[in-house]
Amino acid sequence: MSRKPLPLHVGNARPAFHPDPAIDRLIAMNLALVREVSVLKDRLTTVEKLGQSAGWLAPDAIDAYAPDPEERKQRETTREGLVTRVLGILHQEIDELDTKSTPSAYWQDVADIETGQA
Repeated sequence: MSRKPLPLHVGNARPAFHPDPAIDRLIAMNLALVREVSVLKDRLTTVEKLGQSAGWLAPDAIDAYAPDPEERKQRETTREGLVTRVLGILHQEIDELDTKSTPSAYWQDVADIETGQA
């Protein structure tokens, strides 16, 4: 089975996976996250191996570690910031949709659908 080459966006070398640009943005976000997680995992594995071979890190030390409440709070703050940055484009689009959610905008959308303009 031969595969067709992926089409490209106009004026951009990024491949289009789906006709809906919103889906393409989600795919791009996921791929960016996968790249970041992969690099972090590789680096963490390296640190663990170096620490164990140097004798300053026991093999089960990371799994046995329990952060104190202050560190847990800091980790949660950092995690929330990451999620906010990653999902920022979606939050922006939701905010834009919310500003358009008025009764008159709703009825205009209905009219556009009825006349085939939407």
